[in-house]
Amino acid sequence: MEAYRASKTIARAVNRDGWVCLDCSRRLRTTNNSRPSNEAISRSFRTSAHAKWAYHGTQRPFSTFKSALDSVRRAPKLPETPARTRFAPSPTGYLHIGGLRTALFSYLLAKRTGGQFLLRIEDTDQKRLVPDAEKRLYEDLQWAGLQWDEGPQVGGPHGPYKQSERREIYQKHAHELLEGGAAYRCFCTPQKSGQAQIAYVTSGCYQDCALLPPEQSLDRAEEKRESFTVRLKLPADRKKREYRDLVYGKIIPLRRSTATGASEDPDSAVDAADTILLKSDGTPTYHFANVVDDHLMNITHVIRGTEWMASTPLHYDLYRAFGWSPPEFAHVGLLVDENKAKLSKRNTDLAMDVCSMREENGVLPESLINYLALLGWSNPLPNDLYTMDGLIKNFDLKFTKGNTMARTEKLWYLQKQHVARLCDEVRQTGKKESLAPVAAQMSWVILARWPAILQSERFKTGLDLLYFCVDVLLADSKSYQNPKQYVERNRYLIEFDPSQVPRLGLDERSETVQTIVKDLLVSDFQRPTAHQRDTAVSDERDISLWFDDISARIHDGIQHQVLETTMTDALAQQMTTREGRSPFTNEVLGSIATVKDSPALSIDENQATPNLQKVWTAAVMRYLRGNLSYGLPGPSIGTVMALLGYKECCRRLGVKAEDGKGW
Repeated sequence: MEAYRASKTIARAVNRDGWVCLDCSRRLRTTNNSRPSNEAISRSFRTSAHAKWAYHGTQRPFSTFKSALDSVRRAPKLPETPARTRFAPSPTGYLHIGGLRTALFSYLLAKRTGGQFLLRIEDTDQKRLVPDAEKRLYEDLQWAGLQWDEGPQVGGPHGPYKQSERREIYQKHAHELLEGGAAYRCFCTPQKSGQAQIAYVTSGCYQDCALLPPEQSLDRAEEKRESFTVRLKLPADRKKREYRDLVYGKIIPLRRSTATGASEDPDSAVDAADTILLKSDGTPTYHFANVVDDHLMNITHVIRGTEWMASTPLHYDLYRAFGWSPPEFAHVGLLVDENKAKLSKRNTDLAMDVCSMREENGVLPESLINYLALLGWSNPLPNDLYTMDGLIKNFDLKFTKGNTMARTEKLWYLQKQHVARLCDEVRQTGKKESLAPVAAQMSWVILARWPAILQSERFKTGLDLLYFCVDVLLADSKSYQNPKQYVERNRYLIEFDPSQVPRLGLDERSETVQTIVKDLLVSDFQRPTAHQRDTAVSDERDISLWFDDISARIHDGIQHQVLETTMTDALAQQMTTREGRSPFTNEVLGSIATVKDSPALSIDENQATPNLQKVWTAAVMRYLRGNLSYGLPGPSIGTVMALLGYKECCRRLGVKAEDGKGW
């Protein structure tokens, strides 16, 4: 209700005498829809708040919907102390956007609370490792802006940070559980299934190894060298366990069948097979190593996907067996496609691994991070556009329950907004370095599509092409989605294909229009030397947007040529006092407009000239856009001509370029 009232309280007629709210203004609006003055509103119509403002004679600050929404924002859901989070991927494949989202949430929580973000490589499954997956993992995280505080490459006090280098640590802690009676050695041999045999025991213990006396178990392991696994004993009070989750509340263990037969125990989800902690080859299982590492690295919060929710009871049991306090768990929903199926490595139109998204599809890191943050996180603000700093400032642990549908349309929308934001920053600061990655991606697409482009007169080096791409981005800043789409949209700025020029109408094909265009191209634009763009771009570049000034001159030139063509005899006679042909400057155009409205001309002449001018101006614009840019939407025709350069425009329009002319 407060938000509703705030949104309705829009200041009107703010002055020294007070203000009029929207409701009062509507109730007292007169029949002719005029706004009543503050004095015309009786005191009885005003609430106590109205009377307070009117009595003190002060201005009420203007309120907007955004400020109203900000004032009723929900309280952030955050821990009271700095959080230590981690991202623990397995390099058995390339980083998927689902994994990057998990890393992002962990990173944001650590940075929001002033804590630390750790990276740990869980590479115990050596047979499934992909050779270059670990290297690409580091590159993907750093490209996305998720720099870890502790982990591989940077070190830290809790290393090593690769599980393959922590084997002795796991064996030591497994021995502690054996000594404390929370675990036991299982000597059951691997089960056979047809012709295949698994490498280590994964079924339940079928020889009651937990009942072996400790001395006999130790003798069989050390003296007789029998192969064994280490299993966690079934907790005695498993019926009373509760598993807390920050998103879903209480977690209820799921039932599962065992290898030795079905169990009637409703709590047989984790315990029926007495989960293996150490395999027969001495390597730890994922769950055991995960719990030991999280404790030794002082992890306070674990954010992971809901597919790991079924493992949470087991992890709680391991923490209890060691006598450790478990971290807080937050399980976020999975990413699904439009068919509500788990997102695969490759969607219908987009590769879902991070490396392919940036290299094949030109996704920017800020766009991808913004996109992933909104998938499952409850955004407290009405605006979806976030930078990394904005995400850190507003992130909390309020997640939506259930899976989240990942639509690529949202990604391209955010990418368009981020590129437009970067272009706006360049216009404000003049620093174009932030657009270099986007321009580089455009250059790669252009070179792949037109390999001989660098042999043209316009682009002699790759640097010329890169600078040109930056200019195109600044000129058409609201349309970028990805490099291929953007190059296709602005293809006429790069290469000209006469077959794509549309058939023009009668007005555009008239001799008058062609005369206006020809006169325009041979006119004196009075251009500064710094704006000479006939050849390749120089290395020294003006931080100002040079094409804005040239575009304005071209549009002034078009207006000037149309005016000269559509002038009546009387108006032409008024201009005979000028010597030679007048350059089209703002002063000359202003004087022409003054002469055109002169009382010396007839009423019909004064009215006919501007109407005729509009008709011919529109025809010239259509003619230029059709012949220069295939009639496609894009920047203004003046900007298009500035980017193409004088000689290229003359070539496309069939006009001979004259020395000393151009812009």
